[in-house]
Amino acid sequence: MIPWLDRTRPLRSSRILEVGCGRGASTVALAEQGAELVALDRSQSAIEIAGARVAGHGLAADFLAGDAAELDQVLGDREVDWIIFWASLEHMTVPERLAALAAAWRTLPAGGILTLVETPNRLWFLDSHTSHLPYFNWLPDELALRYSQFSPRDMIRGLAEEPANRGLRDLLRSGRGVSFHEFDLAIGPATDLDVVGCLQIERRRRNPLRSAGWRVSRSGRYESILRRVSPAVPRAFFQPFLYLSIRKP
Repeated sequence: MIPWLDRTRPLRSSRILEVGCGRGASTVALAEQGAELVALDRSQSAIEIAGARVAGHGLAADFLAGDAAELDQVLGDREVDWIIFWASLEHMTVPERLAALAAAWRTLPAGGILTLVETPNRLWFLDSHTSHLPYFNWLPDELALRYSQFSPRDMIRGLAEEPANRGLRDLLRSGRGVSFHEFDLAIGPATDLDVVGCLQIERRRRNPLRSAGWRVSRSGRYESILRRVSPAVPRAFFQPFLYLSIRKP
């Protein structure tokens, strides 16, 4: 992950906001490269663990507890030129993620980078992130909650037995897919976005055997269907997971 990000833009001296730092594993990886790092998470206990982890490695980061949907207010007068949603956008409700994307875009200066890491794509036929069920991310939230009883994962299967409001909340926090539609609404048409990096596409370009295997695989053939349906949308939005970087004009 780190080499891919560093190819997108050198991490050293980049002023990065990491949205969803959790317990700090990715925070350490970014700080080791010399990034000037602000790490945001809504969990105070996770931030305390992350702070201890970063300090234990002899590194530094500025930790903030707050909601990504209000990140431009949470940041205050701190300036960043790169915002990374690290395995976090999918754990927000739709209103939260739209607000978070819009706030991130407002916060970035011209030439700034917005990156998604490890975000499941709702357009894909298998939910390999949360339920491990086919077509699960295509279902409306209420139907997905009821259908979660068929998940092979105990944690997800039990959501259907919770009171409806709590079960739905826990399902959304467990992770629902994201697609280019949120970007259309929060930032502007995905067709106009300057996508400057995609981990999976770059890996295939660097390895001809991987590229050839992808083209004949079931997943590769499915990607080609998605691209034919919406040929103007950047290819990065049609990968199984969204690992992509967008440059603000």
